[in-house]
Amino acid sequence: MREVNLAALDLNLLLVVATVLEERSATRAAARLHVGQSAVSNALKRARDVFDDPLVVREPHGLSPTPFGTSLVAPLRAWLEEARRLVTKSPGFDPKTTTRTFAIACADALTVTLVPSLLHLLAARAPHASLRVVTLDRMIAGDGLVRGEIDLLVGMPPVVPPGHAAENVYRDPMCCVVRRGTPKLTLDRFAAMPHVELALFGDTDDVIDRALARRGRSRRVVAALPHFAAIPFAVVETHGVATLARRVAETLIAHLPLALVRPPLPLDPLAIRQVWHRRTEHDEAVLFLRRAVLEAGTLKARPTRA
Repeated sequence: MREVNLAALDLNLLLVVATVLEERSATRAAARLHVGQSAVSNALKRARDVFDDPLVVREPHGLSPTPFGTSLVAPLRAWLEEARRLVTKSPGFDPKTTTRTFAIACADALTVTLVPSLLHLLAARAPHASLRVVTLDRMIAGDGLVRGEIDLLVGMPPVVPPGHAAENVYRDPMCCVVRRGTPKLTLDRFAAMPHVELALFGDTDDVIDRALARRGRSRRVVAALPHFAAIPFAVVETHGVATLARRVAETLIAHLPLALVRPPLPLDPLAIRQVWHRRTEHDEAVLFLRRAVLEAGTLKARPTRA
């Protein structure tokens, strides 16, 4: 292993490398660091000599990290966060006086089920704070949790990425949304009806397809929609069926000629989770927000009778 003289190392190089790796652009890194682009380019050249690696390569869309550069992202971020803690003397978080804008990412369904209760709790306990909700695709595109622009992701993440942690907020049983007056929903009728499906990122969930296939049946999805709120209207127009978490369905079908019925096949409840970056594990403000989200989840609990 090549030895490095830490006493002779300019630690500003690490800040430049971390910023370039996050921004994927020397121009944006320079703007963020309030220096000229030439200063970033010179620092990056020196850093390449220190690490004996190109760190980033130029692509048509910007700078792409090398494999070694990618491996530096998490440790550099952790180092910078610890450095900030060492030199920053800030008072403890006080929810009664904070003017912080909390930021969460979630699907539109949670903006009408969980967020109202969360706003109620924030108004009572952090009256000068505010809440910003962003869409899931915006959070993913901007890597919001990693960059610290988003405090929490609340939803149904298929995986928890490395460097993040998660906990359950609540579990919601599944139900079927149909037009009022629809005959009893037997398995055969359920399979034969037109299905309206959620497709948050363009793909439908095949949980129901697999459950039907195990019983020798299949279905036809006539509409795959990217927003929960559009699903009930599509059910009305198609005389079809949609399978949703009950809490969401109860909220969305108000004032529409729809009813909730028990699915004719066993389906696991939906687990709503909140995800945060591990660097905020002990951040008092994020801890406060996490506890508020957990409590908001209990406030929205409803009976599970179909």
